[in-house]
Amino acid sequence: MGKTLIDFKQWEITYLTISGHKFYAPKGIGALVIKKGTPLEPIIYGGGHERGMRSGTLNVPGIVGLGEACRLREMEMKEDESAIAQKRDRLQALLQKEIPDLVVNGDTNSRLAGNLHISLPRIPNSAIVARIRDQLAISTGAACSSGVETPSHVLRAMNLPEEAIEGALRIGIGKFTMEEEVDQAAMILSEAAFKIRSLMDS
Repeated sequence: MGKTLIDFKQWEITYLTISGHKFYAPKGIGALVIKKGTPLEPIIYGGGHERGMRSGTLNVPGIVGLGEACRLREMEMKEDESAIAQKRDRLQALLQKEIPDLVVNGDTNSRLAGNLHISLPRIPNSAIVARIRDQLAISTGAACSSGVETPSHVLRAMNLPEEAIEGALRIGIGKFTMEEEVDQAAMILSEAAFKIRSLMDS
């Protein structure tokens, strides 16, 4: 949502959940779009808000922010995502130049503009994160899976080798990421990879 066109009717979607922070709306707001006539049982009872589906005081500022973010994405998404993809490709190229055995995971022709998923062979992702966490916001997976120590079931389903899974990193690039930040991120990651490998090989 907010990154690519979604055709609710054509794709015959039954339920669509939307997280506002994924496309620059305020954090903590979201929406559920339900196909007309589809049954849904409430899990919170009380005041009968949302036509009896979810009781509780509505977050009016958040709702307004979500609506405005949707309006802005409709106007700006195509241009924004093209610019974001160029920054992602620049970061990828810089990293591949400095780390020749770097692996780019997933389908490079069909992916979201702001996602770069890489693996650094022979370097555990935890070692990279520990070394650069005070310089660069980077993750080993989705925030909703934080604290989960088992390898990603998605990476396993992609049949990535164990070494690639252990060295997997997810980098996010957005509308407000600047070119100089892309260059700086590439430098920080490359230097960290070099130092860790030097320590492991010594």
